[in-house]
Amino acid sequence: MLILINARMEENLTQLLSNQQSSSTSFVASDIQQKILLRMQSLQDVANDLPVGQVNDPAVVSEYLSRRVAIHRFYSGGIFVIGLNGSGIADYPKLQGRGNSYFGEYEYFKDVISTGKPTIGKPRVDPFTNQPGVAIAVPVKNASGDLVAVLAGAVSLGDSTVFDHAKAHIGKTGQYLFVSVRDELVFIDPDNIHQMKQLNEVFPERLAKALVAGVSDTRVLPSVDHEKKYLTSSKYILDRRWLVLGMIPVDEVFQPVTALKHELYVVSTVSLLVITALMWWLMYRHLSPLVTATRQLRSMVFEGVPMHALKVERSDEIGDLFQSFNKLQNEVKLSHEALEVQVRKDFLTDLFNRRYFMELAEAELIRSERYDRPLSVFMLDVDHFKKINDTHGHNAGDAVLKRLGEIMQKTLREVDVIGRMGGEEFAILLPETTLKNAARVAERLREKISLQAISLSGGLPLHITVSIGVAALSGKGLNIDTLLSFADEALYEAKRERNQVRVSGSSLSDGELV
Repeated sequence: MLILINARMEENLTQLLSNQQSSSTSFVASDIQQKILLRMQSLQDVANDLPVGQVNDPAVVSEYLSRRVAIHRFYSGGIFVIGLNGSGIADYPKLQGRGNSYFGEYEYFKDVISTGKPTIGKPRVDPFTNQPGVAIAVPVKNASGDLVAVLAGAVSLGDSTVFDHAKAHIGKTGQYLFVSVRDELVFIDPDNIHQMKQLNEVFPERLAKALVAGVSDTRVLPSVDHEKKYLTSSKYILDRRWLVLGMIPVDEVFQPVTALKHELYVVSTVSLLVITALMWWLMYRHLSPLVTATRQLRSMVFEGVPMHALKVERSDEIGDLFQSFNKLQNEVKLSHEALEVQVRKDFLTDLFNRRYFMELAEAELIRSERYDRPLSVFMLDVDHFKKINDTHGHNAGDAVLKRLGEIMQKTLREVDVIGRMGGEEFAILLPETTLKNAARVAERLREKISLQAISLSGGLPLHITVSIGVAALSGKGLNIDTLLSFADEALYEAKRERNQVRVSGSSLSDGELV
């Protein structure tokens, strides 16, 4: 009877620990995937703004890459542009030989050329930095959608902002392995972060083949020398290109069970009744935190419940496992918050970028229509901005845009939404503001900007003017693109004379004058 009870308890505990480990591995895998996809999207944004008309001019491309400061935080190995012939055009930061090297034989270059879509390359030791890493590549297309170049970025495997979980432990000695499925390559091993191994060097060859061809699950796997067994959870990410393995020694997993068996065998000599009562009490004591934690993890991973810390009531391996999870979760939360701010803001002016401005504007438009409240919008453009760049240089142009952002933030209300739409063009959304009041605000803003003197690096003051087009919500059924187009039409009229404010005729109700 005692043997049967122990077997049943071990089976239940195995299932609970398997579920727990599967959830933790899924959490880590999902975090890595989100960070990679975020970097891929950020690189594509840089590629979309690349001056395609001068893409084969190394000086122009190099100068453009140097100004995209925010992207360099995501790519520790730098970024570089490759021509359609496979030859490098420019890189930043500059590394000896990389800017004009030949990349035609690299699989990430071939993938982008053949598919026209972003891709991720094979983990390898970068020949230019001598550090292990992976390359992310995205297409550079012209206005017609034709591929004109490839933009790539190198991410070091030692980059803690991406692979911060690579050295995390599961319990006391458990670990995560990262596998490139296509290459059958273990490219992040916590025991040696700078060494890559073939999968069959870690697992028996037959088992290695089954791993890369299988599905996400949890099972017991032997090491290549069969000296040790691991409870292993696997999770595929990035369209099955990478595999994350969460591994913990079986001996460590079942250490609480071993201790429990010893206690039960000692007590069994006293009384079968005492043994039975003590056994059930110990089962409840050991399994209750795991059952609770597993339910919480499942609800967080699969049911959309907000992430929260697990309550730690134990100081053994299970308690260590909960503490590890809580630490990982806190680090991921802080990382996500920092990345979210960077994705929403324009790196130069600290204003909202075009994408996030459109999200906020669309939501405000829906609210205004629902509650029949006024809503106005500006389109603002710096007069003769090209002349400023040509005369004083791009650094002066950047200083003008940055100072203009500061003036708008100080002049307008906190509830007003300001976004940089691209180049020297800005959009401002004014909730609860009629067309007449919006025109007055625009005129006040225009005048204040024209009176400001912007100090350049040479010490000479520079005066600028802006043209503003104003539009307002005049009926239901409009979308934000239409409202912005009305303001853009008015801006076009204002640009005819420069340093003017013009109101869109499409926003005027019958008989309304401004």
